[in-house]
Amino acid sequence: MQSTKQSNLHFITEMALFVALSVVLSFWSLKLWGQGGSISFQMVPTMIMAYRYGLKGGLTTGFLFGMIKLILGAYILTPVQAFMDYPLAFTVVGLAALSQKAVRFAMEEKKQGKLYAGLFVGLFIGSFLRFIAHVLSAVIFFVQWVPKGQTIWGYSIVYNGSYMLPSFIASFIVVAIMAKIYPALLKAKN
Repeated sequence: MQSTKQSNLHFITEMALFVALSVVLSFWSLKLWGQGGSISFQMVPTMIMAYRYGLKGGLTTGFLFGMIKLILGAYILTPVQAFMDYPLAFTVVGLAALSQKAVRFAMEEKKQGKLYAGLFVGLFIGSFLRFIAHVLSAVIFFVQWVPKGQTIWGYSIVYNGSYMLPSFIASFIVVAIMAKIYPALLKAKN
C-alpha cells in the first residue's frame, strides 16, 4: 500500500505530465479561425486524468492547462472573457469524471459496449460544457464579429461548434482506442 505522501507525489507527477502533454497537443492542431478555435486532441490528457483520479484529477488538470493556455498566448478582450475561454472552459472538461464509475464497472466486467458508452457520455459532458463556456463568452464579448443578418447566438453556436464537435469526436476516438489497446491507462487510481 502506498503512503499518502507517495500517492500525492504520484498524482502531482502524473498531473504535470498530462498538463504538459495537453500543451504540446494544443500546438499540434488544425486552426480554423483567426480569433481562436482549432481542432485538436488537447482535451484527451484532461479526460484521462478524469478517469484515473475522478473530479480532483480532471478538474485540476483542466484548470492548470487552461491557465497555461492563457499565459502562452490567449485571445483576450477582458479578464472575464479570458477566464471563460481558458481556465473555465478547460476546467469543465474534467467533468468527464462524472462517468468514471460506469467506466470502471464496464472495465471490471469486461463489457466493451458499456465501456465505450461510459467514455462517450463522460467525454460528451466535458466537451459540451467547454462548448457552452465558449458560446457564452462569444455571446457576451464577441458581438462585433457577427456578420450582418445573423444572430449572436446562431453565430456563436456555429462558430464554436465548427471546432468543438470535431474535437469531441477525435478525442472520443483516441480515448476509445486507448481503452482497447492499453486499458490500464484509464484505470481509476482513487
